[in-house]
Amino acid sequence: MSSRGRALFVDFGGTLCVLEAGRTAVDDEGNPILRAHVADTLVRVRPRFQACFIVSNQARIGKGEITRAEVLRRFAWINDRLGRPFTDWRLCPHGDGDACGYRKPRPGMFLELASEYAIDLGASEHVGDSDKDCAAAAAAGIPTFHWAWDFFRPTV
Repeated sequence: MSSRGRALFVDFGGTLCVLEAGRTAVDDEGNPILRAHVADTLVRVRPRFQACFIVSNQARIGKGEITRAEVLRRFAWINDRLGRPFTDWRLCPHGDGDACGYRKPRPGMFLELASEYAIDLGASEHVGDSDKDCAAAAAAGIPTFHWAWDFFRPTV
């Protein structure tokens, strides 16, 4: 048995939060609107993992449409709102054409977090809403990928 921990990696926009026209939907105070059943699901599954991380492409930062500080504030707000299930988070502010090793579908964010927190990627899981998320999990050596709409489904 490995002494390294298992982690749940979770995408942000479209996975944890609702997207509208490709952007995170926010309430009147500017806080992200959670997808249905996110809170209940995380309470149920989080104990199976030693760590839980947000991994998110945030190209709007690189385009000057939102600040890095605002995205990080939103991550922290979500973490507080959900009872602090997330150990840490990473974002990539680059676009597809920038050839950044951290932008999904590349595995850089996963590899960095795994190294920093002694995570066994082969025992970990990723939840996302796009083909890039699925490909990033595979590139990082994460064998289990969940589509957000299946993962955050109400339990009967």
